[in-house]
Amino acid sequence: MEMHPQEIQHSDYRIRKLIGVLGLALPFLLPISEGQFLSSISHYYYLSFSSILFIIIISCFGLFLISYKGYKLDDTEKISDDMLTNIGGLAALVVVLFPTSCLGSESVVIDNLCKCGDYPLLGHNDKLTNTVHLVSAGIFIFTMGWMSKYKFTRGRDDSNNRVYRICGNIVWGAVTLLVLLVIADLIKDDFKITKYDVYILETIAVVPFAISWVIKGKTMEHIKELFMK
Repeated sequence: MEMHPQEIQHSDYRIRKLIGVLGLALPFLLPISEGQFLSSISHYYYLSFSSILFIIIISCFGLFLISYKGYKLDDTEKISDDMLTNIGGLAALVVVLFPTSCLGSESVVIDNLCKCGDYPLLGHNDKLTNTVHLVSAGIFIFTMGWMSKYKFTRGRDDSNNRVYRICGNIVWGAVTLLVLLVIADLIKDDFKITKYDVYILETIAVVPFAISWVIKGKTMEHIKELFMK
């Protein structure tokens, strides 16, 4: 599907670059900030310094996505860039407002917080709140895969379009595998998710969508222009 040429706001290019850079930083900056890996990206909400980074980065995702307009709705499309990123942005903000449960973090510090009930900020050990968090995180990642696979591929640059499709497929593949692992863990007594499976799959999902936003934001072209001045 090829989209008719449209003008796009310069602010949208900046938003694309920012979303891409934040996405690339998220899964690596959090463990570096605390010097340890946890069972999921969301569990960094419960540690002192990484909680600040987690809240800032995910909130920025939400606000940038809501601010992003993208291209106008094409005749062949049923949902616009603006609507899709609004959905993803709102889901990202819900992820912050309804954090994951403190259980199963693979951190002694967080386990102790769970035991004494001394939760930081909006922390909890509630199944319903955790479900809201997981569904919202799934919606956020799903929309990012949609953007990569279907929205970013409407241009005429075939080489980049192949990258966007690959990124979108990887995002959706990682999310699908993660959902299957969680379901298997719930229904099969002899099945157990190992301690870093979720973190690895989350990283595999986040990095490709970040790469697609970096490329779509023409980041490398702008960097080359700066050095050539």
